Amino acid sequence: HIANTNSMGGSAHLSFTMGAVMAAGGTMAFFRKGSKASLIGGCGVGALFIGSGLLIQSGQNRNGHLIALASSLALAGGMGARTMKTGKFMPAGMIASLGALCSLYQGKKVLEWWDE
Repeated sequence: HIANTNSMGGSAHLSFTMGAVMAAGGTMAFFRKGSKASLIGGCGVGALFIGSGLLIQSGQNRNGHLIALASSLALAGGMGARTMKTGKFMPAGMIASLGALCSLYQGKKVLEWWDE
């Protein structure tokens, strides 16, 4: 079924928020430290989250949540490994924590929408 796209459902909010936060963080790291990897990674993962939000908003809930789950797990894993390597919580540990929390939510939503 196709959702009403005139109002954004709660499920899409998290994806759009994570997309904006990741893109802004990657851009900020680029301007502050010259990190091209952060710019590409942040904007890339941000684009995946925004794409997942658009899918959810259009009624493609399972696919949208699957993409958001994969993005969240990539954040948690990649930034978690970076946190362990550097021993610093900021910024990688915070992003890993956001990814882990988002993974829990997105995993729950994938299970809810699995038979869609």
